Parts: sequence; C-alpha cells; structure tokens
Amino acid sequence: MFTPFKILAHLLAALFSFSIVIAAEDKPKPATTVQDLATVNGKKITSADVERALRMRYGPSLDQMPAEQRANAIKQVTPRMAEELISRSLLLEAARAAKATASADELKKTIEQIKGSLPPGVKFEEYIKKMGHTEKSFEAEVTEELLINFHVQEILSAVKAPTDAELQKYYQENKESFNSKESITASHILLKTDPGSDEKVKSEKLKAIQKLREQLITAKGDGFDKLAKEHSDCPSSARGGDLGSFGRGQMVPAFEKAAFTQKVGDVGDVVETQFGYHLIKVTKKTKAGQRKFEEVKEDISRQLDAPKRQKKMQDYISGLESKAKITRSSAIKAKELPSPEKPKK
Repeated sequence: MFTPFKILAHLLAALFSFSIVIAAEDKPKPATTVQDLATVNGKKITSADVERALRMRYGPSLDQMPAEQRANAIKQVTPRMAEELISRSLLLEAARAAKATASADELKKTIEQIKGSLPPGVKFEEYIKKMGHTEKSFEAEVTEELLINFHVQEILSAVKAPTDAELQKYYQENKESFNSKESITASHILLKTDPGSDEKVKSEKLKAIQKLREQLITAKGDGFDKLAKEHSDCPSSARGGDLGSFGRGQMVPAFEKAAFTQKVGDVGDVVETQFGYHLIKVTKKTKAGQRKFEEVKEDISRQLDAPKRQKKMQDYISGLESKAKITRSSAIKAKELPSPEKPKK
C-alpha cells in the first residue's frame, strides 16, 4: 500500500546513503526493453516509470551500484514500486479533481531545497539528467508530488488528534518505555586519512582542520553546517555534518570521549581517530532517566495518530481503486487483500 509522505522525504530520502554505496562504474548502460506493467484508467505504468521513480527516491546512489547489482535490485522492487505508482496515479487524479494547486513560489522553494540538499560534488543538472528529466519535466514531476501531498494532507485533516486525556493515559500505562539512556545530538566535520597515509599528508590534513576550527571559534560556532558541506569527507556532510542522536558505545572511543565531555554549542578540540581528524559540535544533551510527559507528548501523539492516519489513507485509496479501471500485467503480482475474519463460534 502506498504511504504518502512529505515531498522532500520522497525526493531526497536516499541522497544521504552514499556511505553504503559502492563506487560507480563508468560503463555504458545496456539498452533495456520498456515493459508495460499496469494501466490506471487508460494510463500506462511501465518499467521505465518504475526506474524513474526509483531514481527520484534514491538519487545518484542508484547509478553508483554495479550494473548487475542495480538490475537485480530494480527487478526485486518492481512489483512493490508498480503498486505505489498505481496508488500515486489515483491520488494525482483525485488531487486534480479536487482542484488542488501548487503555486510558483511553492515549486521554487521546493526545488531550491532539493538543490541545497544534494551531496557535495553532485550537480543539479546531472542529478535530474540521470533520472531522464529535463529541468522542465522535473519541475512538472515535483509539481505533481506537491499536488498529491496537499491533497493527502487535506484528507488526513479529518483525522482527529488524540486528546490530552488519551495522551496522559498512554504515558501512565507505558512509563517504563520512556526511560531514556544518556545521549547526545552532534554534528562533525571529518578530514579523512587512510591508515597508510604518510606523515606529510596527515600534517596537511591536521593544519587544514585546525584552520577550520579557528574560523568556527571566531564565528562562535556559526556556519558549522556550511563548512561541513564544503569540507567534510563524511557522508553526513550532505546534512551539514549532522550525525543525529547517539548514546555511549555507538562511536569509536576517542570520538565518544570528546563528544560526551563537550558543552552544548561549543566546537571542541580536533579529535583524531582511525578515520582521520574530526571537529565536533554538540547541539543537545539528554540525561539518563524518566522522561517527563511534556518531553514525550508529541511522540505519543504521533504514535497514537499514525494507525488512524494510515487506515484513513488505506480506506481512501481502496475507495479510489474500487471506482477505477486497473489492469496489472503478469510481471507484477496483484495485491493480496486480507481475507475477512470468520465469526467466532
């Protein structure tokens, strides 16, 4: 079942997955036969549509996989992705029928966010070309996603949020699940050194990162994310160096010791690990212990809200499907609907 999500999550979800991607092979891609997978109210969904959708979701990383691995991955996810595209087509029709609109400013803002979120070295023009898009066709695709997103939010607005009483009740009944371990949220800049690097290379890297630290100290920590995007050798550079939250035992010892002893907002001394030289900026610290209701209220609300929102969308899309003319080829499996439960005797 297609699960709607925010536009940027849909377009950029895997632009931050470069750390697990194998280096690209500069080999010409073999020609592939376009295969019809389904039709929705007369509109075809093809294998080319599936590949384009995967490129929208996984960005440049798809092309950085070896050709055989990429082909196998695409084949494996094609049935599920085709089903998502069927649901997407239905939602787009419904959004247009409901007169959903996306302004030029909203489109421009989204495109700029996409450009700003691309990893270092990835040019926007090359990124959209890899997906088989021109700038105009990419804008059309983003516009469609915005229309769907706005329509989905309109549908979900009918879902009633949990009351304070419901939130309090859940908190009291599940207090043990809100015991938190000590953790921090931090960003870093990494200048990578290889185990076999000679002393001259290491010295140059150390001088370079010390210079970056001086800039940050002068700026009182401001601009850390910008420098991370420009200079860091870690895949987290795409997120401005953001490593998210982590507890003890999750990082290498030297990095952990420095991070957990730093004050929030400070840029610490240069830290050396087997990966190279790091600058760390801690943005939040969470002490171990029972988290208060106010701290977890929003988390509980999302947790209680999610099943209701999911069911709302499932019911809505099922309703659209019941009124649509949909055909599926033998290349994809038809969805298996759950059998109704038999009444208990």
